[in-house]
Amino acid sequence: MNEKEQELLNRLNEMERFKKKELELQKEELEFGIESIIGSCQMIEKALCLSTQNDDMRLLSMKKLYESRLNYLLNNIWRIEPCHLSSIQFSIDSRIEQTIYSCILDIGIINSNEISTKKCLILINKKQKIFKAEEFKFGIISYSREGNPMRNGGYKNNFTIKIERELKLDDENEEENNEWKIKDLNNGKYDVKMKIKEEGKYLIFVQFNEIDIHSSPFEIQVCSKQRNYQEILHPKLIFGSIGIKNGQFKNPRSVITNSKGNIIVSDSENHRIQIFDSQGQFISTFGEKGDGNGQFYGPYGIATNSKGNIIVSDENNNRIQIFDSEGNFISKFGIEGDGNGQFNHPNGITIDSNGNILVTEWENHRIQIFDSAGKFISKFGEKGSRNGQLNHPNGIAVNSKGDIIVVDQHNHRIQIFDSNGQFISKFGGQGNAKGRFHYPWGIHVDLEGNILIADRNNNGVQVFSPNGEYIAHIREATPVGITIDPKTQNIIVCGSENKISIF
Repeated sequence: MNEKEQELLNRLNEMERFKKKELELQKEELEFGIESIIGSCQMIEKALCLSTQNDDMRLLSMKKLYESRLNYLLNNIWRIEPCHLSSIQFSIDSRIEQTIYSCILDIGIINSNEISTKKCLILINKKQKIFKAEEFKFGIISYSREGNPMRNGGYKNNFTIKIERELKLDDENEEENNEWKIKDLNNGKYDVKMKIKEEGKYLIFVQFNEIDIHSSPFEIQVCSKQRNYQEILHPKLIFGSIGIKNGQFKNPRSVITNSKGNIIVSDSENHRIQIFDSQGQFISTFGEKGDGNGQFYGPYGIATNSKGNIIVSDENNNRIQIFDSEGNFISKFGIEGDGNGQFNHPNGITIDSNGNILVTEWENHRIQIFDSAGKFISKFGEKGSRNGQLNHPNGIAVNSKGDIIVVDQHNHRIQIFDSNGQFISKFGGQGNAKGRFHYPWGIHVDLEGNILIADRNNNGVQVFSPNGEYIAHIREATPVGITIDPKTQNIIVCGSENKISIF
């Protein structure tokens, strides 16, 4: 700015000198003209006053010379007005002027130079998919205590990242397994790059001087790369047989995995729950036939919540039972009936992101929703074949949007509802062609929102996009229950042949 100011002043001085020079010349020219007029007049007057009779002849002879001189002075155009305008114009392009003003506004700021944890922001793309052992990043924008964005860096070492798994494994050291680093962009902004080694839900804490900044912690879901369902042809592991011994089954109905990757199976006609490791090796069992706490009469659907508790629909006892991860009884709710909180053959069960328990009722043809303690919240559905009506609903799942996806078994279709139970869409219909069903049973929604259906009487698992478009068919005899291990992306299926197949 100072240099530009001096440049303009120098140009102004140069113009001033030029104008002064030309005005001086104009002044000299006018002074010469005035002196010529005065001199000529004085010469003629003097000649007339001093003339005698003898000089008359000489005056007459000089007449033409005097007339010529006076005519020249009379007819000459004298530049009386200044030859230059008195003003000098300064102009600037309006766009450049606005740019200069904008720059001036941002040219400097005075801060206390202290970062406020309450005003800092975390920038993360909530739509990005985060995969295990792959780098993802988010940003931090720092603000001063006055609420102004910081313009300088230098605080990289004051920021720390802490990672907390929602369900931590007993043998997992998160600090050793996961990686993170912060890059100072030297403008008040910081980039954070991370790698999480295992699948699951995590809380990410961003701290400045060991104090959580605004929006910290935030939750992320880490998953494995999605498998290509069209390439799956045969199971890589099968275990189980018919019987009553450990590791044997009599009509298993549902299968899930827990945070450790263990496989949990509802062994319906043996009235128990069995737990296996990821390779199908028996770990433990709990339950026996009866109607007491911890006993079952045809256990059907199973689910786990964020605490690792196991929730079981005890179908023929018309109730829901809740156990800890080891199978110890915690609580129960529900009795036989068709009122709110009552059941008539509950079977499918799932947990939404709020920890609510959703249950399908085989004979009441409806869905009931309860909080994590079993308190009734709402219900929807009635017997029928129109949109939103149900005919012996079975499997149930909730996708990442919170939409509720129901296997409408005797209508041979899948229906999708919003979180309030309002009908959204449907797909399927009776038949054995691609995308058609013949008494479908179990359901699972993968991390991409794809829908897997155990289509029992069509002997296979059908895979659909989140919108219900057919993707693939995985052949399996009489499948009933289905799940996916988020750690390995293995598809695990149980069925009427009393075995567990892992694809």
